Amino acid sequence: MSLQVRALFYANKNFTLRLEALEFAGGRLTCIVGPNGAGKTTLLKCLAAILPIERRSVFLDGRDLAAIPASARARRMSYVPQEHIPTFSYTVRDFVLTGRAAHLPLFALPAARDETAVEEALEFVGLGSFADRPYAQLSSGERRLVLIARALAQNAGVLLLDEPTTFLDPRHEVEVMDFIRRLTLERGITVLVTLHNLEMAVKYSDALVFLKDGRVRASGPPEEVLSEDLLRDVYDIPMRIVRCNGHRLIIR
Repeated sequence: MSLQVRALFYANKNFTLRLEALEFAGGRLTCIVGPNGAGKTTLLKCLAAILPIERRSVFLDGRDLAAIPASARARRMSYVPQEHIPTFSYTVRDFVLTGRAAHLPLFALPAARDETAVEEALEFVGLGSFADRPYAQLSSGERRLVLIARALAQNAGVLLLDEPTTFLDPRHEVEVMDFIRRLTLERGITVLVTLHNLEMAVKYSDALVFLKDGRVRASGPPEEVLSEDLLRDVYDIPMRIVRCNGHRLIIR
């Protein structure tokens, strides 16, 4: 599935987001980067229709997102917040099962196919043995993977992840990004991720979107858009880009 932005506008008393003609290709990983307050989370919430958007401003596979019923959107799109602390005491299995809600008729109980979807999602993220553990007692890195598993169980074609590596140690950060990369390569899911870690964004993404003050400063493949001038413009500090063992490192 693909997402297209056409004159997206959102405003509250403190912030304005205004985007023109932005494309998110199907089956690709796009990283949205920029300083604090740039509008990264606001953009994801608009694309997920969590925040109100005007008609004909965002299109999902050519369909006006604002005109798609919420239940139908939930079968096509999944939004994963930065962090989640559940209200109820779920096991990991039951928490991931909530991702199947959009596929169940009203008052219906989960069927065998729903249980299978949960098992497959947990196995994909390597947490099959965690199914009976209390979700609230997991580490932050483990909870991030369970959130991704819930999104997988939802079986949506578009996955929106808000800062999935925040506060993770380097090992879990790489682990989470490896799983996200696999979603595009093995399942063809369209993934949009907001990140603060520029080097991770460059390493894993098919495309980058640089935001500042609610506007797009640049977008495209990393090898085409990334430059020291752009980094200085977006982050207001000088940065250098150096190559080491085939990787681009950003030195502040």
